[in-house]
Amino acid sequence: MLSVAVMILALLALVPPLTAYAGRFAIPEKVEIGNAACGELARLGAKYQIDGIFSPEFREGKVCYSRVELAAAVVLLTEKMADKVVKEGPGSVDHADLVLVDELQEELRAEMLLARTRTFQQRNEDLGTKLHALSKNISMSGGLVGVLQGSLGNRPTDHVDAVGRGDLVFNFSVGEKTIAVIDVESTGGDGLDRHIGNFSKLDNVAGSTGDRVRFRQAWVEHTAVNDRITLTAGKIDLTSYFDANAVANDENSQFLAGAFTNSPVLGVPDIGPGARLQARLAESLTFGIGYGAGDASGSDVIDHGYGIAELDYKVKLGELEGNYRIYGSIDGARADGENKLLERNAVGGGVSFDQQVSGPVALFFRYGVRERNAYATRGAWSAGGQYTGLIPGRKDDVLAVAYGQILPGVTASQEKLAELYYKVKLSEQISITPVAQYLINPEGDRSRPDVKTLGVRTQVTF
Repeated sequence: MLSVAVMILALLALVPPLTAYAGRFAIPEKVEIGNAACGELARLGAKYQIDGIFSPEFREGKVCYSRVELAAAVVLLTEKMADKVVKEGPGSVDHADLVLVDELQEELRAEMLLARTRTFQQRNEDLGTKLHALSKNISMSGGLVGVLQGSLGNRPTDHVDAVGRGDLVFNFSVGEKTIAVIDVESTGGDGLDRHIGNFSKLDNVAGSTGDRVRFRQAWVEHTAVNDRITLTAGKIDLTSYFDANAVANDENSQFLAGAFTNSPVLGVPDIGPGARLQARLAESLTFGIGYGAGDASGSDVIDHGYGIAELDYKVKLGELEGNYRIYGSIDGARADGENKLLERNAVGGGVSFDQQVSGPVALFFRYGVRERNAYATRGAWSAGGQYTGLIPGRKDDVLAVAYGQILPGVTASQEKLAELYYKVKLSEQISITPVAQYLINPEGDRSRPDVKTLGVRTQVTF
């Protein structure tokens, strides 16, 4: 059967040249409901009985949309109009409305590169909220993150370390349903973890030791079957697609510790050659599989690779959203003597969920387990939550707290970590976040003193 994508493209091909309509819409970086483009989108939504184009808060004028969010609304409208064409025929959508949709897509052409690839938009929200069109088919976004963190109360072993990271993300449109992405990253500073042995990774921004510039990611992504199938291949980060969490998944803007960014026993290898395939089984249900080399070098990718499969279910109770995930993995990477102790195809699994319990409050929980004797750690769990807009007049600030435990593979004592942060949103692009952590039984060793840290993280997106 002719795909929805081909059907809607065939209809759009009938649209007269865009130059006849150029310039009708002026869409700023912050879009209010009264904008002319929003009015047209609302009108088309009502005409074709399409719900959910705008959130209730936006419709009521309580919040503004970014250009990326508006582009996502255009994608939703286009998909629903395409469904209508498939079910009812080409005559069910007016030609003039197709012209309007085409014009909106042209006005938002840089943002549409991300809006058409939902996974990338969600996983790179902080890098993707302000896009710059370098050409019709190329856009760029970026971010800078700095962390100053020190331990206290453990003299003479206390230390203060600084870490910096910068990203430039280039998005290339190489077809109607295909994009290529290159993330150029520069890091500097080793972080506090080089002084404090632990499983939790207190500063996950540090990434790795030494100053360097590298292509952090470089991949191609293609969508098909009305965006129900997504294939990504290249140098990828599997944590971009598996064990995600809306509350605890980004060291640049959420919890700083690696133990709260992903499960400490997930076992995903460093960013390297790999692929993932995601299928949207229903509006609220997706299934994904991923495979990558056991190490970043890509050596022995077949004999010593890492595979993972995950089922995601999205829940919406009124205006409250939740995401529930369950995954299983098999790790064939070589033993390194530090993290993986035995060279075998070791299995693991876990769950991850986040749930809004009120407008400003969201909770999260993770649990993971893997083979007892194959790794230095065999189990972990974490839980916490965030409150957005706690202080009157500071609706974008975020207060968050998390607690977790990691169970070593040999000793019986768990490493325990608590983290508290308050993100102050100074502007749409700048935030400052004080962070406090308390580490108990580092590496499961009760004889070692507890570690307290204080730090501050700054983030600039552009």
